[in-house]
Amino acid sequence: MCTDRLLQLFVLILTSACLLAQTDQAGNPDAALQGRLAAVRTVCIGPFVGDESQAAAAREVAVTALFSTKRFKLTEKCDKADVVLKGAVLEKTERRVRAEGESTDFGVAAGGASASRNSASGGFGAAAGGTGETLYSSENRSQATVTLRLVDAGGDIVWAYTQDSPGGKTKSALVDAIERAVRQLMKEVERAEQPRSDP
Repeated sequence: MCTDRLLQLFVLILTSACLLAQTDQAGNPDAALQGRLAAVRTVCIGPFVGDESQAAAAREVAVTALFSTKRFKLTEKCDKADVVLKGAVLEKTERRVRAEGESTDFGVAAGGASASRNSASGGFGAAAGGTGETLYSSENRSQATVTLRLVDAGGDIVWAYTQDSPGGKTKSALVDAIERAVRQLMKEVERAEQPRSDP
């Protein structure tokens, strides 16, 4: 529980730092960042933070997603890359349980006695029964938050983005969040590569 809160805090701080880093002293931060983003050709996939197994899986999904764009040359040697892609992942799964029941019980009892001058007899009989039905269902829901950032050799953040996803019918929440974040990166790269007309 404490680890989840620390990771959430880390993601929040990282996102805030990314947003602050996008302000450039030149007065036109958007144009400067877009120029640097358009110049990126070689990307190294760096470390991802979070749960160890989730972070390793997220890194591999990011490699595949970036490779499939055919826009960047990917390398394992970060000293030869224009930028390093770093990330933070958080995936939470909750289980929702629902149970309800209904039952009916019944009972019957009868008794009788007879007496005469010489003898007495009596009898008693009882029966009980019941029926019941219980319905039980459970559902697992996942929610993933992924923060990706491109960092140049000088340590400056060139691009940053945070994506949440509840997953889908055919994709896990983590895979969906990373693929959406990479699609957003590609949109911003395409926009950065568009010729600008100065007013």
